[in-house]
Parts: sequence; structure tokens; C-alpha cells
Amino acid sequence: MRRIVYTEGQIMNAYNITYLSDLKKDINSICKKRKSLFMCNCGNKFISTISDVKQNKRKSCGCKKGNELNKYNYGDLINGVKFIKTLGTINYAQKAIFECPICKKEWESLVANIQQGNTKSCCAKKRGWSRTQWVNKSKTSYLYKVRLFNNNESFIKIGITSREINLRFNSIPYEYEVIKIIKGESAYIYDLELRTKKMFKKYRYNPLIEFKGRTECYNN
Repeated sequence: MRRIVYTEGQIMNAYNITYLSDLKKDINSICKKRKSLFMCNCGNKFISTISDVKQNKRKSCGCKKGNELNKYNYGDLINGVKFIKTLGTINYAQKAIFECPICKKEWESLVANIQQGNTKSCCAKKRGWSRTQWVNKSKTSYLYKVRLFNNNESFIKIGITSREINLRFNSIPYEYEVIKIIKGESAYIYDLELRTKKMFKKYRYNPLIEFKGRTECYNN
């Protein structure tokens, strides 16, 4: 089992608890009970196990109101999504109205989902390629596993492409290292990608820099 690395300032759950650092005694630990230092949305710092925070068992530092509202103004952009107005909190998780960057309609979403990049638009389900569309697009495809990195981050990206890898990554704002590439018929590669991502789902990682395909990234 590999040790999962978190980034200072990374939002860890639906209650906007932020990761700060590992404790010195657990800095190299890979166990589920590994403890770290976190910051509550009220500004207080506290220590908790990473598993409790990620599983939403810790909603706050212990303050009475739990997760206070994030203060955003009309027109503020959160990960490229326009904030309209807050709807208050539901079980300590803030909900708000946003403007979809694709269709420009207004829709409701948890602020934490927008902050973490898990939700980018109300049209998310309409995006991407269906199996039929992908198979019709190209007879052969590549399933790739690459490591993206810079001075501050290092993580894995998994995906499929019909182009050569160097062309696929020439616009990615990270350096990359190819770990594995599988070439095959598009139908087979499409299905293989779905199975692979399902296996890696619990290791999801949100890169600090925006780019197309950032939802297909995982911890090392």
C-alpha cells in the first residue's frame, strides 16, 4: 500500500476542512489512523485522523456552528464557475447558486464540490464521449497512465486518446512521464478505461492548476 501525499491547502471533505501538514511522528506513515493537522472553516486548527476527515466524520474543529459560510460575492469565480448567491448550509455544508460556464443557466450545487473541482457545470453529464461516439471517432485508441509533476505536485493521470501521447500532453501545464500505454481497438480501450478508473476511484486527486482532464487524476 502506497502512502498518499496531500497538498497544503487541499480541501479534504464536504465541510471545507483544509489539510495543512502531517504530524512529525506520522510523516512517513501509510496507516489508516495516520493523523494530520487541519484547519476548520472557522479558522481554528485541529488534529484528526485523515480517514475521519475524508469520510466526513469530522465536520469542524468542534466549534458549535461547525462549518461557517464561505464569504463569496456575486460574480466571484470559484474554479472558473461564477458564484451567484448562497443558499445557507445543509448539515453544515454550504449550498449556493452558480452560473453554468457552458449553458449560462443558474443551478444549485454544494460550494465544496465546486471548490474541489468535482462539479464544474450543470452540463457535466452531457460532457465527454459516449462509447458509440468514441468508437466512431477512431478505430484505434491509447489508454495511458502518466505521471504529471512540477516543483509542487506529483500525481497520476489516466485516460484515453486517439492521438499520439506527445500531442495529447503538449497543452498540459505540467511536465509528464509516461508510465504505461496500451494500444488497441477503440471499443476495448474505452471499456478498459472505465474499469481502470473504477479501481482508482478512491485515490482521486485534484490538481492545483486547471487543465482539461484534471478530473482524471489520482494520488501516486
